[in-house]
Amino acid sequence: MKMRTWRPHRAMAAIAISCAVMVAGCAYSLISGGKVNETLASNIEQGIQGIRELSFKQHVPLVLKNPDEVEQMVIADLHRDYTDAQLDADGKAGAMLALFPVGMDLKAESVKLLKSQIAGFYDPHEKQMVLVQGVATAGFGDRMLEFMVQRDLVNDMLLAHELTHALQDQNFGLQDQLDKLKDSSDEELALKSVAEGDATLAGFAYIAGRMDNSIAETLNANLKDLPETFAAQSKDIPEGISYPLIFQYSDGVRFVSEAYKRGGWKGVDALYSKPPQSTQQIIDPSLYFDRPLEPVAVEVAGYQTILKEWTNADADTFGELSIQLILQLGYGKDAPEVAVAKNWAGDRMVILSHGADVAVLWITAFRDHESARRFEESYRKLLDRVRASTPHYIERRGSAVLVIAGAVANQSSTLASAVWKASKIGQVKPFAGPAHPLQADAIGSDGVIRAQ
Repeated sequence: MKMRTWRPHRAMAAIAISCAVMVAGCAYSLISGGKVNETLASNIEQGIQGIRELSFKQHVPLVLKNPDEVEQMVIADLHRDYTDAQLDADGKAGAMLALFPVGMDLKAESVKLLKSQIAGFYDPHEKQMVLVQGVATAGFGDRMLEFMVQRDLVNDMLLAHELTHALQDQNFGLQDQLDKLKDSSDEELALKSVAEGDATLAGFAYIAGRMDNSIAETLNANLKDLPETFAAQSKDIPEGISYPLIFQYSDGVRFVSEAYKRGGWKGVDALYSKPPQSTQQIIDPSLYFDRPLEPVAVEVAGYQTILKEWTNADADTFGELSIQLILQLGYGKDAPEVAVAKNWAGDRMVILSHGADVAVLWITAFRDHESARRFEESYRKLLDRVRASTPHYIERRGSAVLVIAGAVANQSSTLASAVWKASKIGQVKPFAGPAHPLQADAIGSDGVIRAQ
């Protein structure tokens, strides 16, 4: 659906664009002699309604665009929500926190990624499917799916995937829901994972000619290695941009499959009326289905009077996924330091700007004191090693960790105290049932973490 940036830990991953990546190759069978094969498109449109058990409220027209026109659409959609100044600040913030490479241009890298992959997408603004003329190479969607279905069926599967997004738009008002999550990209990514998992599952079922639990199991088995496969094939794309994009498919399918197993397509439909609230719930579906655990609210405050010359450029929530990714980039995928991300409870950051300078104030709450201590220790070592030239300050109080990065870190002696005093961290509940890695007994009996 809509094209959007990952602020600041995201690159380009709107429903429209992330689907478009999957649709690479569709244009070849759907376009002949500069015209759309309406018969083929109509057949798939009819078929996906039966498989997905949803009906179109209106026909979805297909239009052709050349690559340059599509690139301009990508850029225009970016600018619907964010200025170039915001994108620049978000990119610098991600780099300071060791998520992006130093000096990376977030806007340019995002557009480059999408331009190299897009062959078509559903446009929620015009309510139409856009197909790209003259695409010379297939995107990772073809490469990923060719081992799952016959090569000549990949295009049909991917168009069915795209049309499922149109069904989501028409039946659940998905884009309106996403627009309300502009300041919480972790929650936004969770909802996008539902949409991508749903569409990928429906597209695969369309090719199979049926939908049941065995279809979901087969798809999950084939997608488990997708993140590593894409990373190996796209080494020139920073993982801070590409990883959240692939997450929507690999983990999104797994999450939606769980909903289907419990309630069929009606169970999947219900996810749109009560969507998951964090990537933590996507990573561990039991925290949504069996022992619901919502993220705690965190408010960062107290810096305004000290940093009077700085202005707010953006605000966001990283979530478990981005903390996991930062630690993976710094220590390696299987390093023990990465496990602490599972005990994330909630976070909030503000990104500040002063001229060309950018600074970040970021508070993360964990489920227990030990997890916070380990994160504080690991992250300090990481930043000292890979961002030694970037001023930074890290402090823990109880089960919460404050990170100050950028030029304002030289005021940390007074700034940190003011932020701790004014900021708010809601009630943090421990995990119900089996303990997660690193969960300790340090948390209070009332399950509350307070920054004091």
